[in-house]
Amino acid sequence: MENYPQTMDYHQLLELLPYRSPWMQIDRLLSWDNRSIVVQNVVSGADPLVATHFPQGPSVIPGVLYIELVSQAVLLLGKLSTDPKAATKQTTVLARCKADFVSPGFVGDSLIAEVTVQDVVAGKSVFDGIVKCGERLVCKVNAIAATFDGPMNSVTSSLVAG
Repeated sequence: MENYPQTMDYHQLLELLPYRSPWMQIDRLLSWDNRSIVVQNVVSGADPLVATHFPQGPSVIPGVLYIELVSQAVLLLGKLSTDPKAATKQTTVLARCKADFVSPGFVGDSLIAEVTVQDVVAGKSVFDGIVKCGERLVCKVNAIAATFDGPMNSVTSSLVAG
């Protein structure tokens, strides 16, 4: 069992997460325990997922990127945690999501996602997350992520096959 540090930078995270630009949403791990995690994303106007949202302005971050940030944090927690009830080491696919968008995020914002796994039941992680910019609440996410054994290409094949 590997002991991971409480904080990690972008390059350390690349070793643990399957994402790369432009989908990698976590820039820094700020803290974690076996049931919760806090991560940071600094939004760049050069990010193609942001730049094409409103090309003429305002530079508002698409809401789906908050959901993706929270979901990636759950996957990262699964890689870090030693608690089998925290998350999963397996491939994770978002199964259900409810998001409340409270206020907009803008290019240049430093977003902090605080995520807690409530339970893992029948191969599904139930989690809650909030995304903030400073003290301002940006988004609340309640979600369930389904887990599968094996790499993503086997998951896709089994879903397509029915």
